Amino acid sequence: LSIYLSIYHLSIYLSIIYLSIYLSIYLSIYLSLLMERSNVAFLEGHIQELGASIMKIKLSLIPTSWYCSFITVTSPKGVAYHFPCYQWMEGRGSLELREGTGESFSGERKRNIFQRFITTVVPLPPYRWKIWNTGIPECLNVSSMKELESESTFSFVKGALFVKRAVICTLDIFVNGFSTVEFLFAILEYVTEHWKEDAFFGYQFLNGLNPKMIRKCTRIPPNFPVTQEMVAKSLGDNTTLEKELKKGNIFIVDYQLLEDVPAGLINGRHQYIAAPLCLLYLSPRNHLMPLAIQLSQIPGPLSPIFLPSDAEWDWILAKTWVRNADFHAHQAVAHLLQTHLLAEVFAMAAIRQLPMCHPLYKLLIPHMRYTFHINTLARESLISKGGIFDLYTAVGYEGLVEVLQRGTRALTLTSLCLPDDLEARGVSSLPHYYYKEDGLKLWAAVERSARENCIIDLYYPNDCSVQEDCELQKWMEEVFEKGFLAQESSGKAASPYLAFDFGAWMPNFPSSMRKPPPSTKVVGGVYISPVCCLPLFSYFLNSFPNQVRLGNYPEEHFTEEAPKKLIAAFQEELKRISREIEQRNKSLPNMGGPVHLGYKYLNPPEIENSVSI
Repeated sequence: LSIYLSIYHLSIYLSIIYLSIYLSIYLSIYLSLLMERSNVAFLEGHIQELGASIMKIKLSLIPTSWYCSFITVTSPKGVAYHFPCYQWMEGRGSLELREGTGESFSGERKRNIFQRFITTVVPLPPYRWKIWNTGIPECLNVSSMKELESESTFSFVKGALFVKRAVICTLDIFVNGFSTVEFLFAILEYVTEHWKEDAFFGYQFLNGLNPKMIRKCTRIPPNFPVTQEMVAKSLGDNTTLEKELKKGNIFIVDYQLLEDVPAGLINGRHQYIAAPLCLLYLSPRNHLMPLAIQLSQIPGPLSPIFLPSDAEWDWILAKTWVRNADFHAHQAVAHLLQTHLLAEVFAMAAIRQLPMCHPLYKLLIPHMRYTFHINTLARESLISKGGIFDLYTAVGYEGLVEVLQRGTRALTLTSLCLPDDLEARGVSSLPHYYYKEDGLKLWAAVERSARENCIIDLYYPNDCSVQEDCELQKWMEEVFEKGFLAQESSGKAASPYLAFDFGAWMPNFPSSMRKPPPSTKVVGGVYISPVCCLPLFSYFLNSFPNQVRLGNYPEEHFTEEAPKKLIAAFQEELKRISREIEQRNKSLPNMGGPVHLGYKYLNPPEIENSVSI
């Protein structure tokens, strides 16, 4: 006990020292910035006034490292003009800024083509593309965080808190165990108590980490030969498999994506990957229940179909293999590919193809905050050769690249649109699907804000104005070419908090399996690699200050009153959605669902405004 107390006191002492050091560094940097800002001087100021409006300012600067939010200029006629900047000025001798009124490349602006936002003395290095791996969306051409532009990196506060949180949480867990970690422990406790239950297993396909895998099943696949005799006990005496298929009550989850993916090594020991199929049934109580599981894509004597009526641990092992497959599909496709990598593609294309005065740039720039930094960090230490994925998950580095390539080949633009995706999967009417319910509310709010008599209508009165905007067209062309790799078929995401809540209890979301999938029943044991570093990693990344939540815009890129009013209306809409979600969560025990946990992950105050964690 004395040893543990000594370690605990030492951890507190180290934490105090750590915070003191960072506080002193922060104060010194802050003071230096104040000193630098006091020395800022405009050696030359040129104001170009066309007609009654100031359209451009050109500033010559003393070389310095200071951050410019915006510049306000008052004309001789007393009119104030707002010039957004929101960039670090280091390494620049001069700067040109356009007035902040949003303009698309059509109409008056098309007739009076003006120069884009540039520095004329010390030009910024262009944002160049690079191929990280073939067959995967391209990314920013930097090899480390040191090469990032200042405005792309974490702020000092966020960087310090990022490291501080990891250190303190690691010490706390080492000394006291998981029971003292301050997060929503009730969810983790529920998972540890109910992870073996069929109702909770089915619930996670709707509201767990990967709610986009489940599809309606209208016929039993030939490579998954489930029969009426197999599932009769689970369905009951009053119905049959054929009847339930016709009613639309049978669903399937297919992990064909993982078939023949090469498995890696953990501590020199070979790991294993399965590509299971899972059949589910929407019961009369509206609970999604598993009916049958096959652990490979090839049926036969060595690939038995596991059933709820099998021996308890045979059935639990089969479900655990499904959860392991879900881990790989979620981490590689839903999280890494469809969230992080594609967000970087849209951000890169916007910076390269859209000037700062373009309304789409103004609309997107708040949602690019820290995306380049977190993705560069991931390529350095998380998904690199020798990184966390390579060392601690069954797919390893080569397997991860293979899954990403397959996910990219299957990628379509409509699959990223929630209403289209739900309709394509045939799950629009599934009950207790809170990811669907909350996601559609948010989708509608964003669409109304951006499209219906709102931002887009302000700048694009008709289809012709969209077609004439060559900058908009080039932006989309680059997204298609670099993100979807110009595939003809191409024509995120729930909150990362889920990773810890549902994945910290390792048997519920294992990152690796150390024995091959069973080829017979009555195997008598579960073999799971005891690795839960990734859920811990996600916990370190979340829940600290300096995050900007959905609908909050600290930087004022739109200067006109009309878009400002629309943003305020969008914020009110998000507050209304939040109230509805919180009221729904309070009522869950009375709604007849299989699990009474509140679904908070798409509550607007819980959603980060950009892909930055």
